[in-house]
Amino acid sequence: MNTHTHRHFFSASENVFLAAAMRERYTVAGSWPEDAVGVTDEVYTVFGGQPPAGQIRGIAADGSPCWVNAPVVQLSLVDQARSALTRAQQTVWAEFGALGDAVPAVWIAYQRALRAIADGTDTASTALPAAPGTEGAR
Repeated sequence: MNTHTHRHFFSASENVFLAAAMRERYTVAGSWPEDAVGVTDEVYTVFGGQPPAGQIRGIAADGSPCWVNAPVVQLSLVDQARSALTRAQQTVWAEFGALGDAVPAVWIAYQRALRAIADGTDTASTALPAAPGTEGAR
């Protein structure tokens, strides 16, 4: 019989660690997972923190935590354009607008091209235009 008192538990069904000190509160609230099992401090230290680059916490066949490759999320070209447009607007403001400088034509053209993809008026593009640099744009 294991007499070790666990400081942390792991629930495979919810892919979460739970502090043993909070067990009573979780139980009273009806939210303590039925599959929560005690884990060693080492398991908690390894899998309770930041995952290695490109990985996320997953569940091994035995229900224990493990690192697995993070899924690759592929955004649509429209969503990529929307995101790039937001970044471009922030860059233009920080590099030019906030200082009262004129926005270079290359940045205006870039934002117009992104906006056309984002709003659907450009349906022919298959990739985003290359972003201009801020170096030497002044």
